[in-house]
Amino acid sequence: LETGTVLFEIAKPPISEEGADVDISAGRFVRYQFTPAFLKLCTVGATVEFTVGDRPINSFRMIERHYFQGRLLKNFDFDFGFCIPNSRNTCEHIYEFPQLPEDLKILSKKQQFFSGNGE
Repeated sequence: LETGTVLFEIAKPPISEEGADVDISAGRFVRYQFTPAFLKLCTVGATVEFTVGDRPINSFRMIERHYFQGRLLKNFDFDFGFCIPNSRNTCEHIYEFPQLPEDLKILSKKQQFFSGNGE
């Protein structure tokens, strides 16, 4: 956040064919990996952009969980409430990292990555 460095960028892939089978859950989960240097950061900012289709969403909720080695490190529950049809919405989140127990710091250095999906 302090440096403005982009650590990762994820976008929904474009739909390739009309009428092709679409996995409606495909955009629900994001997997990412970081180097141990990521764990040294104190604060990270994230921008999320999403669009709404032709129908309104009465209660949109996004749950975000950060794991390492199957251990939940941080849990976020965002309630966006009502979202109007055909809208493009953006929100920014500022994350303050928790202090990791020493055993996880050592393990993350040994494995050389930090994963965001429970692996």
